[in-house]
Amino acid sequence: MENNESNDLGITKVLEAVDALRLILVSVTGSEQIDEFLIHVEGNTTHFRC
Repeated sequence: MENNESNDLGITKVLEAVDALRLILVSVTGSEQIDEFLIHVEGNTTHFRC
């Protein structure tokens, strides 16, 4: 299990990559942009939840 510091670093890296690539999350049921979401990073896998 990773400590909070390494998890925070993983989350920061994911958010930087999302911003650098200018990615946005869009709802599956429509075309609404999702501005607020949770990120879960585990190893090389990232899950987004809104």
